[in-house]
Amino acid sequence: MLDKLKMNRRTFIKVSAGTGAAVAAAPTALQAMEKDLGGKDFSPVTMGERKAIPINCHVCNIQDGAIAYVENGRVVKLEGNPEHVSTRGRLCAKGNAGMWYSYDPDRILYPLKRVGARGEGKWKRISWDEALTELAGKLDAALKEDPNTIMLKYGRNRSGGAIDRFMKTLGSATVVNHTSVCESSKKIGMEPTWGPDIETPDFANTKYVLNFGSNILEAAYFHNPLSQRIAEGRVDNNMKIVTFDVRLSNTAGFSDEWIPVFPGTDGAVALAIGHVILAEDLQDTDFINTWTNVSVDELKAHYKQFTPEWAEKLSGVPKETIERIAREFATTKPATLFTYRGPAKHLYGSYNEKACMMLPIMTGNI
Repeated sequence: MLDKLKMNRRTFIKVSAGTGAAVAAAPTALQAMEKDLGGKDFSPVTMGERKAIPINCHVCNIQDGAIAYVENGRVVKLEGNPEHVSTRGRLCAKGNAGMWYSYDPDRILYPLKRVGARGEGKWKRISWDEALTELAGKLDAALKEDPNTIMLKYGRNRSGGAIDRFMKTLGSATVVNHTSVCESSKKIGMEPTWGPDIETPDFANTKYVLNFGSNILEAAYFHNPLSQRIAEGRVDNNMKIVTFDVRLSNTAGFSDEWIPVFPGTDGAVALAIGHVILAEDLQDTDFINTWTNVSVDELKAHYKQFTPEWAEKLSGVPKETIERIAREFATTKPATLFTYRGPAKHLYGSYNEKACMMLPIMTGNI
């Protein structure tokens, strides 16, 4: 067919004109479809018959403040709540798409039982009675053998404690949840070091930020509220950001300095920074003596071994860079620090986290 069609200037103009006429014949239909799919406005001012209901977003565990716009009993749009003190009207892309947890046409609506070989992708629909009966039978058999052979894997516990009570009733301690494979190593590193299980830096008012392996401008913990304040700190407070990361992330690219570091060696760099701070008497002695259970002399004795030369061999970060960053961080007030995957999600991640979190403690920047 293509061989028979000789395309010259005259033929091209004829074909183009015909196509253009076909499109022009139904502009109203195309515009109506476009408006129906993406042009509706559900703002508080023009919502008409729609209800605006304040909610917390549950697409992730940060639970940003949001507004659900409801029409005829159905959520038609989600957006940030401008009255929310933390997120101030912003909602991330995942949060905006959260309504599809309820309305996605491909969501699973009923129990499915595998009928083929594992991985073959063959399933059949069964009733809830069938599913619960089969499950109860398997649980009963496992209980008679050993309750701990029953494992429950879940995401975030939004059951008001029912999940925990259920497993304790069965007598099983074999529970794995989202935190187990997400930030547990960070929490275990932070809690015995200075108390909380997650830090909330005052980015908007600080002058200096050390960032170890967090990509908070893209997808990190508290991305929505904290990324706003990072932008404010840079614009309104002339804040400096130094990022240690194995790759040039969005946050590293936004930073004043990106310092590549070998994977999992953030803790060595943090220990060496602490070494310089203590060796040069740049620590906040009053804060350490008042608020911690160690003395400056004890810290100096412990950190003496963690030299910049030692850290350079492990991390690839030049000792001169470590020394300079240590002096900048210790002599700039207020300063702060933020970590996430870089230090914590490696072997000995909790110890990496501890090493990083000691820096705001010894400089009085909690």
